[in-house]
Amino acid sequence: ERLSTSTGLPVSTMSQAVVDGLRSFDARRIVVATAYADDVNNRLRAFLTAQGFEVMALQGFGLFGFGEPGSKSEADIIALGSKVCAEGPGAQGLLISCGGLRTLGVAKPLEERHGIPVVASTQAAFWAALRLVGESGRVVGRGRLLEQSTAAPVH
Repeated sequence: ERLSTSTGLPVSTMSQAVVDGLRSFDARRIVVATAYADDVNNRLRAFLTAQGFEVMALQGFGLFGFGEPGSKSEADIIALGSKVCAEGPGAQGLLISCGGLRTLGVAKPLEERHGIPVVASTQAAFWAALRLVGESGRVVGRGRLLEQSTAAPVH
């Protein structure tokens, strides 16, 4: 809010984008796959809980270094996403958290396999940024978040 007030421009963050993405599906009970180690995962769990989500399962790759998330393949991400989905039956959404993970091709296969929407950090940030300027952010074939998108009103 302070940035928006001081710049006169619409503003969001990647964290706000994933929250808004999950809320767009009314997904309250979620499972989470991340690139992170336990310390960051614990903070993420606390953040998501404070935002009103029930985190049913959370697993990370345990990465620490800058650039390390880029070493994980889409197959690795799909495997971790499937693992947390198995640990949290009844989840209403899957969050894949870390803007450095290569997630563009993982949402659709995970959604088809597990039947729940997938919100990934990078796609959510893209979706939020386009919506901030009055565009839809709609991209077909990259998961429900981008496919169902319509332009948000510009404030």
